[in-house]
Amino acid sequence: MAYGIEMPGHESIADVFNRLAERYDSWYDRNAELFEREVITIPPPTKPSLEVGCGSGRFMERLGIDVGVDLSERLLKIARSRGCEVLIADGRLLPFRDDSFSSAYLIFTLCFLQNPESVLAEIRRVLRDDGVLTVCIVPRDSGLGMEYSSKNSPFYRIARFYREREVEEMLIKAGFEVTGTERTRIRHSENDFVCLSARLRGKGRPR
Repeated sequence: MAYGIEMPGHESIADVFNRLAERYDSWYDRNAELFEREVITIPPPTKPSLEVGCGSGRFMERLGIDVGVDLSERLLKIARSRGCEVLIADGRLLPFRDDSFSSAYLIFTLCFLQNPESVLAEIRRVLRDDGVLTVCIVPRDSGLGMEYSSKNSPFYRIARFYREREVEEMLIKAGFEVTGTERTRIRHSENDFVCLSARLRGKGRPR
């Protein structure tokens, strides 16, 4: 979850999540029913699997994702307490060899990336040919996206929400082909939570 570059006069995104790690993680306990709806919407991993921006390991634990990376040391400490295999690493420079994973995930992470194109390029590098990336978002124009955008939350203030079509275009530009989309209602609308599955179009130059 914790990505981005520190800006003058502001905390970095990693600093925000380090400072509020327990508060962030406890949301899932306070909203267990909503979390369950999210989990059942996400396609299961093909092993070996990676989550970039794994946070406190909630989705890794439930989905059985093999490895996770994040920039927040405190969130990773919580993830390790859940038995997750995690590393502190920047999504723009993943500490893995080319063609290491069959599936990768960005779950509620894209909105915290200052340079999503660089992260998508790195995920492309570490995915095997025909590998699948799943990107899960709260769309900006969904009921939940509009609710979150209007909140004065320390997390939502540093987030940039995207429309579903914007994410599709981002994936295509990065060398992926969108092969499936799952949507579910969390509170307000049928597209409150959207997961796009995108297959790698081989390791040639992106079109």
